[in-house]
Amino acid sequence: MVAPSFQALAKKLLVVGGTGGVGLQVCKQAVARGWDVVSLSRRGQPVITDATDRSAPSGWIQKVNWSKGDSLDPSTYKDAITGADAVVHTVGMLFEDNYKDVLHSQSFEDLTKNVQSAIRGQNPLDTNKVPKSGLTYEKINRDTALTVANEAGKAGVESFVFISAAFSPPMVPNRYLTTKREAESALLTHPSKFRSIIFRPGFMSTPERPITLPLAGLLQVSSTILGNSINGTIPFAQALSTPPLSMETLTRAVMNAVENPEIKGIVDVGGIEELAHNPYNAQVGASKKVESGEKTE
Repeated sequence: MVAPSFQALAKKLLVVGGTGGVGLQVCKQAVARGWDVVSLSRRGQPVITDATDRSAPSGWIQKVNWSKGDSLDPSTYKDAITGADAVVHTVGMLFEDNYKDVLHSQSFEDLTKNVQSAIRGQNPLDTNKVPKSGLTYEKINRDTALTVANEAGKAGVESFVFISAAFSPPMVPNRYLTTKREAESALLTHPSKFRSIIFRPGFMSTPERPITLPLAGLLQVSSTILGNSINGTIPFAQALSTPPLSMETLTRAVMNAVENPEIKGIVDVGGIEELAHNPYNAQVGASKKVESGEKTE
């Protein structure tokens, strides 16, 4: 069910990383609400699989302008960002090597193999090593967001959403999280007048990635039983005690935030759930804390 819209129809939304898992779902949500949606990605066109939802009567995928470009190169998306009312940045990577294989694992066996391969390719103590792809956490998790944000400021964008993370997942180098926190800090203090909204989800599941569903079930049980009682006491404590989210819940919360001018600042896992089901709530997650200058971590 689509939540009531706060804004007039046919406003323009730019989704950076629109062909990825979260980005694709944001595009779908926005189209259903009547937005003029532009996706920006290196791929351009999305990969259509049997799991991709094409159930909209007229085909929601055909209603998106799939633009090919590099978020680190503003010249490739000048037209895409011109006239945009909001930007949603969904670009990010878990591993500097082999991360696409990890994301698209179809079984526990594949997931284990791909994670091991990714870990072998990284030395967390060697921060000067450049991955074979040339794509680092600094470039992807931080610099893409800040480059697009600078262009968004010039274009007069009203709101800028950044998909961050609640924690660094097990076996993922801490630079994954520190680069996201650096991006958050820069966005929240950006000289432009756009409204910065930071989402910090934990583990996310989606039917399009079947391996995530049983993992989400296990994490739901562990987070319900453990709550915050083990935080800081054992390895991976935060991952085990943070409730998982469905990707659909996150993207519904994202669009509710974009359409509610009262939402700004950091929205944590609890706030994401609340905002997804109550679009009129202006006091979710850490938004109130950010406004009053309180510490949010």
